[in-house]
Amino acid sequence: GLGAHFDPGVRIPLQWRGGGALDGFIDWWHRLVNVPDGDRPLFLQDAFRVEGKTTDGGTFSWNDQRGFGLGDVELESRYRIRDGRSDSLSAALVARVSLPTGTGPFDGHGLGAGAQLVTDLPLSGSFDIYGGVGFTAQGSGPARGVEYTPVRAHGFVALEWRPWGRFSLVAETNAASRLVENIDSYPGLHWIVNVTGRIDLGERTRLDLGFTENLKSQLTTTDFALHLGLSVRP
Repeated sequence: GLGAHFDPGVRIPLQWRGGGALDGFIDWWHRLVNVPDGDRPLFLQDAFRVEGKTTDGGTFSWNDQRGFGLGDVELESRYRIRDGRSDSLSAALVARVSLPTGTGPFDGHGLGAGAQLVTDLPLSGSFDIYGGVGFTAQGSGPARGVEYTPVRAHGFVALEWRPWGRFSLVAETNAASRLVENIDSYPGLHWIVNVTGRIDLGERTRLDLGFTENLKSQLTTTDFALHLGLSVRP
């Protein structure tokens, strides 16, 4: 933090990509909740496989893009424009710049940037509702045969419930406009839901555990995923 309302930050992700470790679990989940499975059982299991046809009739394939690598370094800043404290609306502006520093399977992206207006509205002593709208901009590529949309719009709404002092549950839904331009039949809307359990291990340390479920087009965005995150603030 630099002052009471301004936070800069740097994010340097170390990433790994394997192949299909959750395939069996995801198929079981689809059968349990009776949702569309995108014909997943017809494809090779426990393998990384991304391929498709472009709008000009060509093809692309990412079947060999596995392993470790650095992701794009992100520079971020957050500036609080309204401090409602615990009883009224708070709002902040968030900005990020993404540098094309990825290595291994995660290289090939261009310079990117994004901006967002986010809000927090306390509903009671145990509930808060959050919302945000914004945009991202990036180089269109192509990267490995895929041309990306230069500018995207996005938004989210989240509800947080704190039944105990150090534990909370967060249900979030977010949507974004078109991601790529040249993949045949690729949808123009991406819409997913995240449900997360959050535990404050200390004043500056937090553990998140949750899952993501796709609400539209299982073949083009995350279908189902588990996520685990540990955040430490110096």
